Amino acid sequence: MSPKRRVHLGIDYGTSSSKIVFRDYGAPGGETAVVVVRDGSFRIPSRVCLTASDLLFGDEQRTTENCDIYESVKMQVAAEVSNNPRHYYGPLKAMPSGFASVDLAALTVWFLISEGHRAVAAYLKGRMDLISVGMTMGVPMAFFKDRQLRSTFLGIPRRAWMLYRGEGLLGSALLRDKALWVLDKYPLAAVPETREEEVRDWVRSEGEAAMWWPFQSPAVAPGRYAKVDIGAGTSHSSFFQIFGNMGIAKTGMAFLSAASESVGMDAVDRAIAESEELGGDCLALRGLEQSILQKSAKARGALIPVRDGIYHAFRKGWIETHQKIKQSVAEVQSWRDVKLFVIGGGSLIPTIAEAFKVHPAGVNPMLQLVVLEQPPELVRADAAKVSKDELPFVTVAYGLSNIGLSIPEALTPDQVPPMREPTQRRKRLDHEDIYAK
Repeated sequence: MSPKRRVHLGIDYGTSSSKIVFRDYGAPGGETAVVVVRDGSFRIPSRVCLTASDLLFGDEQRTTENCDIYESVKMQVAAEVSNNPRHYYGPLKAMPSGFASVDLAALTVWFLISEGHRAVAAYLKGRMDLISVGMTMGVPMAFFKDRQLRSTFLGIPRRAWMLYRGEGLLGSALLRDKALWVLDKYPLAAVPETREEEVRDWVRSEGEAAMWWPFQSPAVAPGRYAKVDIGAGTSHSSFFQIFGNMGIAKTGMAFLSAASESVGMDAVDRAIAESEELGGDCLALRGLEQSILQKSAKARGALIPVRDGIYHAFRKGWIETHQKIKQSVAEVQSWRDVKLFVIGGGSLIPTIAEAFKVHPAGVNPMLQLVVLEQPPELVRADAAKVSKDELPFVTVAYGLSNIGLSIPEALTPDQVPPMREPTQRRKRLDHEDIYAK
């Protein structure tokens, strides 16, 4: 019997919206990565809406007039587990009776897995019997290096996977009573223990995933880099080194730092909407930010404190890096001309992206902004071309869609002492058939 065709879901479970890319390892003509499109958009709302009888997923149209809306569930989980309110913008919202924030997160990821499954089925014209499906979910690197948060966020996709394998596909609506029933049937404590080397098959840091394509790209040389990911509700930064020699295959990455701030594009849109007296309708601004900023000095002024808040995540990352390298004057000097990647929604607004060219240590020269080129195998499920404006949003999901160890070794800040070059290849296992019936 021939082995099944491998398809792997990369799930970027976001604060405000999520993105999914699936990788078809047996595609005719070579491996293909496909961006999942729902209702014409690659963005899938992460919010959970609760009516009198149902939990609703992926619904961006509902308002507080006809349901209770739970936004930023992912970050509320982090704030509750770490007892750190900085992970969540605004006051924590009480969960509905019978549910914890981790429950809503697991149900949301079950819905995202199901959306990925439906996209794969449409892509393969229903021939799901011929394939083996797996998934990996991203978490902020700042969470991944924290053992308590990593354990919590490891449990979310593993529980969601059990729901998917045991209960089938989840649609956009789930009866509240049934939700309580399935959560009781698949409690978090019932998920089998996972060995340390298997962790990255379930969850991988968003920083590592975002840099998968730059690591593979011949256009990106070994060296010292910084990355800023400006999402909807959060901004993340990291400083890392790609090891290798010019003309020789890259050998790995080591992240020296990871920092996170609960401010992002939602705050950008809110500032613009309030300055322009748009009634706070942030969703109506999506994609129009730059044109408004070009026309309105008032909007540009309102953006300054938000931009500074996002930049603070960058500075926090540098301070952590500096603490590791300060013993060596040569290392400090070498990190002054670090090259910079900016991804996420904020990368499309020059007013924000250009701010990161200023080194957080206040030294010259200005940092060089590296522009990601289009991966050759990346396409949209609706056959439309992935535009240059969409690429910064799907970079993390694209990296997560890989099975196994494509980067020989990627060390997080808690794993690597100051500038130890990776030397060993970490064993990787696939979990597609762990819960096969």
